[in-house]
Amino acid sequence: MQIYSTVAKLCDKHSNIAIALGTFDGIHIGHQKIIGRAVELAKNCGGTSVVFTFSNHPLSIVDPTRCPIQLVTNEYKAELMLDLGVDILMNIPFTAELLKMSPTDFIELLRSNLNPTNIVVGPNYSFGFRSAGTPNLLAQAGNAHHFNVEVHPAVYLDGNIVSSTLIRQHISEGNVSEAARLLGRNFKLKGEVVTGDKRGRTLGFPTANINIPDGFAVPDNGVYAVSTSFDTMTYNSIANIGTNPTFKGNNRHIEVHLLDFDGNLYGKSITVEFLAKIRDEKTFSGANDLIKQISQDIATARNYY
Repeated sequence: MQIYSTVAKLCDKHSNIAIALGTFDGIHIGHQKIIGRAVELAKNCGGTSVVFTFSNHPLSIVDPTRCPIQLVTNEYKAELMLDLGVDILMNIPFTAELLKMSPTDFIELLRSNLNPTNIVVGPNYSFGFRSAGTPNLLAQAGNAHHFNVEVHPAVYLDGNIVSSTLIRQHISEGNVSEAARLLGRNFKLKGEVVTGDKRGRTLGFPTANINIPDGFAVPDNGVYAVSTSFDTMTYNSIANIGTNPTFKGNNRHIEVHLLDFDGNLYGKSITVEFLAKIRDEKTFSGANDLIKQISQDIATARNYY
């Protein structure tokens, strides 16, 4: 898969381009349907599938105070696009210039650089200045300039529209299992292992500590059954998110205890995949009670695995 961080003229090298247009800020099962349809249309005519999206959420420019927390990094976004069979990812910064671009100028941007045969969007897709561009306007342009526009219907799960907003809500409430159903995969966080207070080791449960990433969704405080990956290895684990109230902690962080692992992870980048919530964060009377609870948490996690 080729990745572009600026708008590039692709129509000189590629024909029968099918574009999936959208913010795709979660790449959930609804987004996957739109992207998958563009991939299918491209394959049907021996063409090229292109996802045209943004490396930052448009609200970060339109109204930063309303910009939502993010669900995926740009690195992870590229991995997911590759898995979906996308040929080219055009992941460009959303800028003040794009914000001011009229719907007509945006369509011309697509035509002059991509000359698409097919464009696929969701039912709520909007584009151009003040979001004046609609799927209907795009379809009218398609009739005039000889490209097909498909509006993929919204995807529902249990009677609710699948949306990044709903997924963020589930994650913030600790409902990682429900978030996974909407994402079509388990929710993941990636971070570098940093030095903590080393209390876990003194309790007999050494932990890998990663900082809470700024601007990204993080599950509610509590203990979770997780899977931890680094290099080429994966370990069943438990993760604690919170402030360690038993020891009067103040800073919120993520601690991961890898089961059946003994080694040094400082400085390594690890990926924590959330599987299920085991319990809420609690304050214990002392270290002994905490040790008993951690042992129970591990037993619960092993049963889950």
